[in-house]
Amino acid sequence: MEALDSEVKARKTLGTVEYVESSGFTQGILPTKKDVVQNMLYLLQPKRAGQAQRSKEDAAYLLAEHLQEHWLVCNLHTIGTQNIKKLILKMYEEFTRLYQTRKQRQNQAFTERADKFNESSEKLFDIFCTDAQLRNKLEEYSGIKMTGIEWKFLEDQRSERKMYYEDFTDKQELKMMERRQKIQCLEHFRKLAREEKEGNKSKEMTYRSDEQSDEGTSVDESYLAEEENGGAPAFSLRGRRKRRCTAWSTGAATPASDAMPLECQHIRMSIRRVRPGFYETVEKVENC
Repeated sequence: MEALDSEVKARKTLGTVEYVESSGFTQGILPTKKDVVQNMLYLLQPKRAGQAQRSKEDAAYLLAEHLQEHWLVCNLHTIGTQNIKKLILKMYEEFTRLYQTRKQRQNQAFTERADKFNESSEKLFDIFCTDAQLRNKLEEYSGIKMTGIEWKFLEDQRSERKMYYEDFTDKQELKMMERRQKIQCLEHFRKLAREEKEGNKSKEMTYRSDEQSDEGTSVDESYLAEEENGGAPAFSLRGRRKRRCTAWSTGAATPASDAMPLECQHIRMSIRRVRPGFYETVEKVENC
């Protein structure tokens, strides 16, 4: 940090607000949008990157991981790393677009947009996982559960920002690798929870489609399947009920010795259509 202080820091002024590069977040509180922008300025400096130039994509991903670690220390579950990265890039692109606006185009509309951005920059960069089902799964998998204190702390950081997370300093002493592994585990748990949620939806859709297909199967369709396959048709539940009812009523109307031929036990091809040759077959049976 001393080397950083001795060097000239990157500074960018938007309206009346100055953004100065920063290499971390204030302990005990959640980062604001301005904190995120200032950390992006730091990560995009060639001297800080240790190479010719770090891309915005790489810088945003590194910052997303750092944000997740910071929130996790406060026992707060976040959205996925890739989603955080997208939010960072979107906000930083807006900042860059406003900052690079030429003076000739800095009219009243520009001033209003810049003031609006500067005002929102003091608010929380909110990456909290609002999906209750997914959050419950993450808590179950990781063993990290939010208590009433964490909920109050989160609400405070979204509004007045007066509270301070007292255990932050002690938890910051955890090794970076351990925290990184915990983040990676949470990403894996998040993926498992998402797949389980999608699997349940898929099973529900399959169950509904099976019910609809059963209701839509007619006696005629089943009988045609029997004729084509040369075997017993795969009747639906509703079709089987129709067949049993038809066979029972036909058997009751004739003596056991005068049983109806097989093709006449299913007299209807549909609701409004009787099978061809039915009346001729009935007449032959009666005249036997």
